[in-house]
Amino acid sequence: MNFFKRVIGYVLFLPFIGFYSYMLGSLLKGILIPGGLIMLWLILGPKEGYLALKKAFITK
Repeated sequence: MNFFKRVIGYVLFLPFIGFYSYMLGSLLKGILIPGGLIMLWLILGPKEGYLALKKAFITK
């Protein structure tokens, strides 16, 4: 019986991991990263938000 529970667990778990990693993960990145940047810009204000992003992405 324990073997059947383990097989059913893998049958349900592996497709979910594939779906999350390849489809849902990309969708969430497309929503959460720009949303986080917009929130940063709103909290800091336009000038300071731009300077923080510029400082974060420009390396010397």
